[in-house]
Amino acid sequence: MARRSKRLEKLKLSALYSFALCHRGSSEDHSRIGTAGFSRVVYVNEPDRLEEEGFRYPLNAVSTTKYSLVTFLPKSLFEQFRRVANFYFLVSGILAVTPLAPYTAVSALVPLCIVIVATMAKEGLEDWRRKQQDHELNNRIVKVHRGNGNFEETKWKDIKVGDVIKVEKDNFFPADMILLSSNYPDGICYVETMNLDGETNLKIRQALEVTLDLQEDAKFRNVRQTIKCEDPNANLYSFVGTMEWKGRQYPLSPQQLLLRDSKLRNTDYIYGAVIFTGHDTKAMQNATDPPSKRSKIEKKMDKIIYLLMSSLLIIALLGSVLFGIWTKEDLRDGELKRWYLRPDATSIYYDPKRAALASFFHLLTALMLYSYFIPISLYISIEMVKLLQALFINQDIEMYHEESDKPTHARTSNLNEELGMVDTILSDKTGTLTCNMMEFIKCSIGGTAYGQGVTEVERAMAMRKGTQLDAGIENGDQKEKKSEDSPHVKGFNFKDPRIMDGNWIHEPNRDMIRDFFRLLAICHTCIPEIDDETGNVSYEAESPDEAAFVIAARELGFEFYKRSQTSIVIRERDPVGNVVESRKYELLNMLEFSSSRKRMSVIVKEPEGRILLLSKGADSVMFKRLAPTGRKFEEETRKHINEYADSGLRTLVLAYRVLDEKEYREFNEKFNAAKTSVSADRDEKIEAAADSIERDLFLLGATAVEDKLQKGVPECIDKLAQAGIKIWVLTGDKMETAINIGFACSLLRQGMTQIIITLEQPDILALEKNGDKQAIAKGSKQKVMDQIEDGIKQIPPLDPLSSESFALIIDGKSLTYALEDDVKFKFLDLAIKCASVICCRSSPKQKALVTRLVKQVTHKVTLAIGDGANDVGMLQEADIGIGISGEEGMQAVMASDVAIAQFRFLERLLLVHGHWCYRRISVMICYFFYKNVTFGVTIFLYEAFASFSGKPAYNDWFLSLYNVIFTSLPVIALGVFDQDVSARLCLQYPELYQEGVQNILFSWRRILGWMFNGVMNAILIFFFCTTAFEDQAFRQNGQVAGLDALGVVMYTCVVWVVNCQMALSVNYFTIIQHIFIWGSIAVWYLFLLAYGAIDLLGQYSNTAYMVFVEQLAPALLYWLVTLFVVLATLIPYFSYAAVQIRFFPMFHNKIQWKRYLGKAEDPEVARQLSSRHRTSSQQRMVGISARRDGKTMQITREIDLEV
Repeated sequence: MARRSKRLEKLKLSALYSFALCHRGSSEDHSRIGTAGFSRVVYVNEPDRLEEEGFRYPLNAVSTTKYSLVTFLPKSLFEQFRRVANFYFLVSGILAVTPLAPYTAVSALVPLCIVIVATMAKEGLEDWRRKQQDHELNNRIVKVHRGNGNFEETKWKDIKVGDVIKVEKDNFFPADMILLSSNYPDGICYVETMNLDGETNLKIRQALEVTLDLQEDAKFRNVRQTIKCEDPNANLYSFVGTMEWKGRQYPLSPQQLLLRDSKLRNTDYIYGAVIFTGHDTKAMQNATDPPSKRSKIEKKMDKIIYLLMSSLLIIALLGSVLFGIWTKEDLRDGELKRWYLRPDATSIYYDPKRAALASFFHLLTALMLYSYFIPISLYISIEMVKLLQALFINQDIEMYHEESDKPTHARTSNLNEELGMVDTILSDKTGTLTCNMMEFIKCSIGGTAYGQGVTEVERAMAMRKGTQLDAGIENGDQKEKKSEDSPHVKGFNFKDPRIMDGNWIHEPNRDMIRDFFRLLAICHTCIPEIDDETGNVSYEAESPDEAAFVIAARELGFEFYKRSQTSIVIRERDPVGNVVESRKYELLNMLEFSSSRKRMSVIVKEPEGRILLLSKGADSVMFKRLAPTGRKFEEETRKHINEYADSGLRTLVLAYRVLDEKEYREFNEKFNAAKTSVSADRDEKIEAAADSIERDLFLLGATAVEDKLQKGVPECIDKLAQAGIKIWVLTGDKMETAINIGFACSLLRQGMTQIIITLEQPDILALEKNGDKQAIAKGSKQKVMDQIEDGIKQIPPLDPLSSESFALIIDGKSLTYALEDDVKFKFLDLAIKCASVICCRSSPKQKALVTRLVKQVTHKVTLAIGDGANDVGMLQEADIGIGISGEEGMQAVMASDVAIAQFRFLERLLLVHGHWCYRRISVMICYFFYKNVTFGVTIFLYEAFASFSGKPAYNDWFLSLYNVIFTSLPVIALGVFDQDVSARLCLQYPELYQEGVQNILFSWRRILGWMFNGVMNAILIFFFCTTAFEDQAFRQNGQVAGLDALGVVMYTCVVWVVNCQMALSVNYFTIIQHIFIWGSIAVWYLFLLAYGAIDLLGQYSNTAYMVFVEQLAPALLYWLVTLFVVLATLIPYFSYAAVQIRFFPMFHNKIQWKRYLGKAEDPEVARQLSSRHRTSSQQRMVGISARRDGKTMQITREIDLEV
């Protein structure tokens, strides 16, 4: 099959631009070259010469791994023993080889070794995966000049500084390079920098004029240049350097710099000289090491361990003091009190004459003996559980995006439970909330509104209200979807039979409609690409808006077909004769868009000879420029624009004027003089010339483009808002765009008071004109502080009956001052009181600083979500970073903790998996400490019972295997499988999520409650067992129980009690949990049989030899005591749980009860239950539901007033 080729017009694009887009005008001081910080020297096409002259630049290979083969063992061991519990067990293991140990060294060290090796294996596996990713990146292929004009395919990692590289269309730049030439005659190329700054609009770069003729491989045979430039640094937007060629020096600016990880677009190929490689590139200089994030629960767990260790030390000290006192009194008047310790024939340990020293040695013994208060398998069990939780998150089909074939990927499992505790979400906009895909959906022409399409916001609102959209629209939608002859065109979602299929010719304002779409087809900077095989035209645009306008004009019969240096060709379809005719417009001038102008214009000459100025721009500037006779439809157009804005659409006003020859000649002379000016005020002169001609316009109408929200964004935000999560948007977009998106995704709504903090005000603008930097800074800061204080005064005290809500909108300039130390707390106070916060024109650094401020001051869990490299700082600063794995740009994903394909998956990730993980980890940790406190207290009580003699109640291996085998698997099953409510009910009752935000399940009260339960269980077990066996002949031959039998009885009761307690704690039983709980008890009995049968020279089973078979199993009392103790121990907890659920139920208990009654899925029951549970501080202020509730309350008030 023949490969389709596309033809791209060869244009001198620099001639199309008037302002600073291609203007070099570098103001950098190139005199600094050669000084400190500007010392890099590059010999182009001579990479080996650098090594000969002693320059040691790194190769292009990059590494993001944490370990190497050499450092893995020492670094990993250091990481493991930084944990205080592991270090404690290491010291205990070392002491176990001394005579002080109450158990054998092997039984102490084996469990520690198992835990450490398993954890190190996990670390090694994760680092190996990072190495694989690095390997894939380093082995990408690019063409490198290898002499004699030959370019050979070379791996990225083998590129050196000085190499000349040829990069072809849609490929990434492998290193930082200086652009030498491109396939365009004037060295222009288009670059997409999404990986670096998150922006999808294309940037233009241009080579120096002296290198433009290097457009073929063969021309590089004898090229020799010397580049001197700044040293490696992280600044993406500045560059200072010079190129020496053929004896002359040429200044280099950011216009010639191509950065690693940027992508070549709309350009067949470029040639570039490598100046920075590997970790010297600006992309890697910006890639900071990911911070080591630990969840709040894990930090709190450390405090619990410190508490237990403190308790352990206290009881060890207490026991040692008592032991010392009793030891001193053991031998008095020749009478032996504790004769079984033989104080009359002992070493130091029980010597009454050296009681103080004996007490100290006992302290060391006790510290080892009571180490079982600390759960040795806690860390490894939690890590295993988190890995399995992450696996379930990755495998969730509901969070799989079929279109892009991308599942959700939990890149780190350390923060699973934090997903259930998020208080504030800080979100990027472009590519995160939106697809960054504009669609032409509506327009207003001559005061008439056209377009029957429905925005996602309108559709979502209709669904929530339970109302039907216009039947014709719905039917139209169905027809459109069913019609295979009318496939969906990307960028075009316009539906209106009055305009489409040439029917506009029958409209009364048909001339205006024709001029409207001609303007869209002419007034832009797009470049057409023509498919040679089919003749179809596609467009490459600097922004999605531009593409949407040109595509809309084409679909409605006005096809932009060709652009040359001086002309634009439009192919128009005549609706009457159904023929296509070409109209060639002479392109006279282009006045492109800029953020200050907020408009774009072109001046063209029609085939009929008229000279037209065609202009489009923001309504805030365009309506001011209308002629008195051109405002006929202004009122209707303004009304339509407001309606479009309410629907979340982005609008532009279209207008034109006819110029006479004399007027145009005068303007052109003035404009050309400004363009060729070399003075510092060149741009101001161009601005003034353009401003003089863009006046007295005639209004045509307005466009409405939908910045297509990702599927399900409004519904997702609504659910998150119902869950009580606050949502902030931090975007680099201008304020108007951000506000539009705020309305589109229901973060803003009609009736919400907007508190706008901006420095675009007359007094500040006047200061800026004067140019006094200190005065500007002082005045700007004061202005921001005044606006913040005014905003705080606007917000009344919290009223649960009030539907009034506030939104804070602040621009980047103001944010700079709002984040200063003496202002930031007031700013945050205002922001927290608002229902929505939108930060516009935010730099990457500002995004990170805002995230840090919220995290550090509120002490709540923050989640940042973004898709571009400009979001990396924010993702790393937040407690949890979520990366959107879009079509392009993986830097955000690489820096994230969890990667998802669509924003809407955040709903299920947080409300379902987040809630489950938080609950599972919280209960799991509480249970871990409970079971160890239960076990440890029985050891302590027996020690006290035996006058603190240092003798353990249990066999060595009983002690060692308690945490590793007999109680480990049930708690892991709890952490992986337990559910308090199903996924469906988690989504139906989003308020349930607040249990995690408020940390109800892992509060100190709850933790200490579990520990108290463990202490009480231990006391009951010890009391009942010793009472039953102390003086009781329990065997048929009349023998009483010894230490070995009593130890087994107590251990059996502990194993039964803690495993049955687990059964009572489980909400959702699976077959695995049944196997693990009852299997752990069965394994204890099997172990007793097997271990008790081993007796190799008395060194193995020791006190457990044949205890179960010969002593306990035949005795009925053993089985009766086990049954009685288990019931007596668990009844208090069961009674407490029953009372709590019946009279003081938590929200999940209420849902469980409704589910038991079969009413949980009734929408009315869910609404009533949620509204009763929701506090005044959690009232919905954003989202579709808030819009509906606000409208309902407004109507209610109006009715009350009428009554």
